[in-house]
Amino acid sequence: MKTLTLLSRWLLDVTDEHPIAMMDDVIVTKAQVSNKVAMWQAILPLSSGQKWAVYHSDAIEFFTLLLALWQSNCTACIPGDNCTSTVERLENSVAGFLGEFENAHSSEQNNSQLTRKAFSWIEIERGFPAIEVYTSGSTGEPKPITKTMAQIDDELCCIEALWPLSDTSIVLSTVTHQHLFGLTFRLFWSLAKGRLLLSKHSSFSEEIYHLASQCNQFILISTPAHLKRLNHQLDWSILQGKCETAISSAAPLQYEESMYAAKLLYTSIFEIYGSSETGAVAWRNQSKIEADYWTLLPHITLNETEKGYIVNGPHVSSEHQTLSDNIEQLTPDCFRLHGRTDRIVKVEGKRLSLSKMEKCLEQSDWVTIARALVVTKKREEVAIVAELSDKGRALVQQHSQKWLIARLKQSLKASFELVLIPRRWRFVSTLPYNQQGKLPMESLQALFDNKEVKWPQVLDRTHTSENTYRLNFYIPKELIYFDGHFENNPILPGIAQTHWAQHYGKEVFAFKGRFSGLEAVKFQSVIFPGSKVTLTLEYHPIKGKLAFQYISEKGVHSSGRICFE
Repeated sequence: MKTLTLLSRWLLDVTDEHPIAMMDDVIVTKAQVSNKVAMWQAILPLSSGQKWAVYHSDAIEFFTLLLALWQSNCTACIPGDNCTSTVERLENSVAGFLGEFENAHSSEQNNSQLTRKAFSWIEIERGFPAIEVYTSGSTGEPKPITKTMAQIDDELCCIEALWPLSDTSIVLSTVTHQHLFGLTFRLFWSLAKGRLLLSKHSSFSEEIYHLASQCNQFILISTPAHLKRLNHQLDWSILQGKCETAISSAAPLQYEESMYAAKLLYTSIFEIYGSSETGAVAWRNQSKIEADYWTLLPHITLNETEKGYIVNGPHVSSEHQTLSDNIEQLTPDCFRLHGRTDRIVKVEGKRLSLSKMEKCLEQSDWVTIARALVVTKKREEVAIVAELSDKGRALVQQHSQKWLIARLKQSLKASFELVLIPRRWRFVSTLPYNQQGKLPMESLQALFDNKEVKWPQVLDRTHTSENTYRLNFYIPKELIYFDGHFENNPILPGIAQTHWAQHYGKEVFAFKGRFSGLEAVKFQSVIFPGSKVTLTLEYHPIKGKLAFQYISEKGVHSSGRICFE
């Protein structure tokens, strides 16, 4: 079994012929990475002490940019996305943008000078500020957090001491490296250990299933949002014995969700507790009897102070030691979590624990997950976004959302003052997690914005066969397409139906192509506001055609084929 290679010495110690990743079914070696690092160093205007923003969907392209910056004593600023608002937030604090930003520096230059340049890599000093990551923004504006080279290397050593897993397993992931969990566990740990990783992460469980079936052995790096939605209709039995382990972070898994994923993957689910500020500090495996507690990573300690509980360890900086959760310490190495301590808000002058309200709602048989927040309309109001259980959805169908909300409000009156009872509610099939499995506050707030409604509410989706998906929709009465179509008797236009089919087809099948025409389109029965319909999609990659059909209990509404070139 290979020993860990410190990232500070990675360019010096890893042999050129060593395979490090799979990029579009092609093996990438360390020598290829070295060549690209040299290229970037030759063409970028790098000066010691600079900060550069880095975003790239390909993990290896991303890593080469980091290495190029580090070799020139420059810090890599790693945002969670490359949106316009993110660029605007960073542009005054970085020297430039690298990777998949609209204004990024390009590598399309004359690089003939590289053939004359010999590689002369340096070891990165332990105190060097290697990366700057950002909080998720789940409670406000994302804040920068600097990680030194020592913190990166020391955290990898802690993880390796806990889990000295095989170096022959291929690393699959639903998590992007633009977030600290994916960056550490998917990318950095794989490179330091010498494991082969896929350079692209997978958004859907169907992709993971397909890739895993081609591996002899694999490790899965994922989030609760992905694990609890693994498609149980796939034949997971063919993966028995292949998954060495699955590691999850971003939020705690509920026990039932952990057992569900473990059953499909035929392995235990290991969860990581930590934050962007602290890095990984504890873990748990709920397959053990009554193992809802967390155990500290090697070399991490937990102590109670007047300010709350603090963690100490090689990779935890002094300014980020205090934990933001209510801790019940069981032993020096073990503890339980009881919600966050910093989610106390004031509404109409009354203090409210958002965590307590969420917990009260989740004790109901009707609610699986609830998130509470404060929205500002004419005044500040408490709002709830919730995923309903099967019982909850059944009650909505039997009665109405209004009926269910009234009973949920009644259940809260025993614990909260009347002014704190939520006034606004949104029931969703899936909470709006981002790519990192986090719930940014802006995504929750957006559910209560009075914006134009252009999309159906997706109740669920099913991968029925290799090239077929089925999505169940609720058609909101507020859709902009009903406006003027037709007065006093609104119906859903056919162009909206084909647009939705194209949008969701590209999303679930992950194909590219430009629209070139429609074939055999039929509109047989109108779709009214408030309807529930099923969209069936069948993709034919060789023909470049996407067949669609909208059906409901009333029969077929429309069907056809969308052609792409």
